[in-house]
Amino acid sequence: MIDRQRALDLAAGLEPTASNIARVSSLTNPDSAAWAFTQWRLRKKAEAKFAKASQMLFVSEALEQATHEAVAAYHASRFPSGVLVADLTCGIGGDLIALAQRGPATGYELDGERAECARHNISVHGFVAEVREEDSLNAEIYEYAIADPARRVGGKRTLELNEFEPNPFLLAERLRSAKLACMKLSPMLSDQALESLSSSIEFVSYGRECREALLWIGSEAKEGRWSVHVEYGERLPESPSPAPVAKPDTYFYEADPAAIRAHCLGTLCEMHRLALVGESNGYLTGPKLVESAWLVPFEVVHPCLNNEKAVCSWLKQNNARLVSIKTRGVHVDPTSLAKRLESDGDRTVELSIYPIKSNYAYTILKRL
Repeated sequence: MIDRQRALDLAAGLEPTASNIARVSSLTNPDSAAWAFTQWRLRKKAEAKFAKASQMLFVSEALEQATHEAVAAYHASRFPSGVLVADLTCGIGGDLIALAQRGPATGYELDGERAECARHNISVHGFVAEVREEDSLNAEIYEYAIADPARRVGGKRTLELNEFEPNPFLLAERLRSAKLACMKLSPMLSDQALESLSSSIEFVSYGRECREALLWIGSEAKEGRWSVHVEYGERLPESPSPAPVAKPDTYFYEADPAAIRAHCLGTLCEMHRLALVGESNGYLTGPKLVESAWLVPFEVVHPCLNNEKAVCSWLKQNNARLVSIKTRGVHVDPTSLAKRLESDGDRTVELSIYPIKSNYAYTILKRL
């Protein structure tokens, strides 16, 4: 460990060139040098998730699955402050750090290297948490717990629940006796797959992405489906009825992916007197400008063109050029289409394409 720490210090700020690696190897050993340069590469990558990434330790695959610290803080906030919470799959410690900030926490991790990373990372943040190198399925039952089953097989992502580790069905059965437990899964899983494990589901938005599906299990879990906006602290319930449908009005909105995934478009329409655009399942419209964390607003420049030829003609006639193309529910490659519609006009606009009945509709937009 002394050689590794020395190698880490020597490799700081160096590019992983053959000469730099050879120099650090000669002053420590080849294994320590390779580990050190890998750590600096992973630390750079981890800056997108952790403010203290430059001081933390990582394992590549565990970093891929690690929760962003802002999202981890949301997870921790759902548990009562000061209670013991167990992280049953703590990995390199992303969620465990957030839990330890609010109260006592215990982590479980079978992989020794990841467990050591978790201990180091907890220490870097100035918190205390026990990390046990044990199988959490054989551990005591906790009143409050969180689990993030690994969803990679042979380095590749899988959506087969029975291939997750630990098995989500075994986890869910174990967690049912808890007061409140959380299982983090992929939002790409079907409604049927998620509902087979829990009737309390949240889809989490961060950075305009639907990051995860959270299943809440236990006696304190409330039945329902919501989307959660981490940055703004807002929570939307699933809509009990379908959203109304209309042609593009004065303003056009792109809904947050988590709100779409949680089936909350009807809720947004009811809140802001909006309607769904065509069969887009994600674009909304209305006569008034709405400010909402869940909506990206545009002004409608031209409500509906019927085909690419009409779009090309409009761009030339209006001295305009496209800066982006948005699609929902259509089989169109935006990159190829952008080349076909390339123009050198001075006016910048955006294009939205979505299905309407058996055709595609093209709406010209201006971002606000």
